[in-house]
Amino acid sequence: MKALLPVADGNEEIEFCALVDVLRRASIDVTVASVEARETVVLQKGLRVVPDAKLEDVADEVWDAIVLPGGVPGAMNLGASELLRSTIQRHHAGGGLLGAICLSPALVLKPAGVLEYVKKVTGNPLAIKTPDQAWPADAFTKLLGSAFDPKLRVCVDRENNIVTSQTPGTAVEYALALVELLQGKKIASEISKYFLVKT
Repeated sequence: MKALLPVADGNEEIEFCALVDVLRRASIDVTVASVEARETVVLQKGLRVVPDAKLEDVADEVWDAIVLPGGVPGAMNLGASELLRSTIQRHHAGGGLLGAICLSPALVLKPAGVLEYVKKVTGNPLAIKTPDQAWPADAFTKLLGSAFDPKLRVCVDRENNIVTSQTPGTAVEYALALVELLQGKKIASEISKYFLVKT
């Protein structure tokens, strides 16, 4: 199994690290691909990451999953990448699994047009304030529409092959839901027991 993990300046550390760690524990080949021009990406709280590749060099490969971290301004930076948007659209049209957490369902998946038929979706339910922008709690309801359920920690839409999740506190559950879809319930359960996480 192969998963593409796009990363940008400002992505949230826990969400990014949980995806890399949990998916690789499940023997999924994770490629971290930067949408930035530089070789090093700086995450939300200053963690520096050296990606495996630039997105432009791997975007045309076939992936079993494309999984997104969130964060401010990371989700905005991912959403601003036209190459990532077209890669997500092509992947989704081919039936590939998509995952997004925090602000990425609203700011990356929604603009890519892949949530059109989703009946339930979750994401960050909290008000967010940055030096440049304020997001009231209802902003994400407006962006995601009636399908948005702020009570769901993780939402698995098997019909549309999309997994969404809320915030850093749900990042391991989010990654485990992806593992279950990609590698089966047994492997996901083994990892969750090791982590002492209920799924």
